[in-house]
Amino acid sequence: MRNLFFLVFILNFHISFCTDYSKSEHWSALPTVKDNADWVPAGLINNQDSAAVDVFFIHPTTDMTGFSGNSDMDDKSINRQTDNFPIKFQASVFNGSCKVYAPRYRQAVLNNFFTRKTDKSQKAFDLAYADVKEAFEYYLKNYNHGRPIIIAGHSQGSMHAQRLLREFFDGTPLQKQLVEAYIIGYPTHENQFQFLKVSENAEESGGYISYCTFGMEANVSFLPEYGNAVVVNPLSWTREKIYVSSASNHGSISKKWDGVKPKICGARCGNGILEIDKPAEGGFTPLVFKNYHLYDYSLFYMNIRENVAVRIKEFQQKKSVK
Repeated sequence: MRNLFFLVFILNFHISFCTDYSKSEHWSALPTVKDNADWVPAGLINNQDSAAVDVFFIHPTTDMTGFSGNSDMDDKSINRQTDNFPIKFQASVFNGSCKVYAPRYRQAVLNNFFTRKTDKSQKAFDLAYADVKEAFEYYLKNYNHGRPIIIAGHSQGSMHAQRLLREFFDGTPLQKQLVEAYIIGYPTHENQFQFLKVSENAEESGGYISYCTFGMEANVSFLPEYGNAVVVNPLSWTREKIYVSSASNHGSISKKWDGVKPKICGARCGNGILEIDKPAEGGFTPLVFKNYHLYDYSLFYMNIRENVAVRIKEFQQKKSVK
């Protein structure tokens, strides 16, 4: 009887601290709900209704004010920040080819990145990932139905995406469903995965790409996490360290205009970072050390959107041959 009581206590404790992803309010984006992942710049179309592929998108840090720990997932102001920025200007890039699933989660607040080596901050990241994992497992059980999957994220979201890929895809049967992973805005290293490989060109599917955007000649030598990080140029989708001009930039988005504008910047693969020209217009203001982190998606919006369609086509063709 004592053992039964203890088991019930543990189960109730676990349930009380889990997020219920059967509730739509615990998702920033669902294809069955009207949300900001449905947004498209002028001239583009939201094709989620007919999409044959899903994207599981993990949003970046949007709680910039918390001092430690994790954000409250029911905080309306934080949720508005999430919905109005990364969901609208990042997750929407996939709606031309994918149904968009983006969970809310108890994100580690920004300050944890400055104290990431402490046990306290690591527990905050672990809790955030526990929610992401819970959401993904719910998605697999209730929404996926064997459909091809894209995993995507930005910043903290990409950090959790790396962990999700290791746990659920790297060398597992689920890897066969992976169209591509877009691990953007957080340093990724090849030794993080055993079986998943960097995609070396625009058509290759089943692997991952990654980059972090900085200005030309940015010095990040004092940031060891960027050492030997994977850099795939979204203007060429290769790792070649050659400059690709702005003529290959098919369109950026900005709050300063309605549609997309091409030729905003060129780019080249640097040492652990993607180096870009100063954007010609659009109010793209870098953070310290020439860091264009906030615009990792928006500067290359059309190139990403088009590439998603290309990789899906290649993935489907490979499947049809087998």
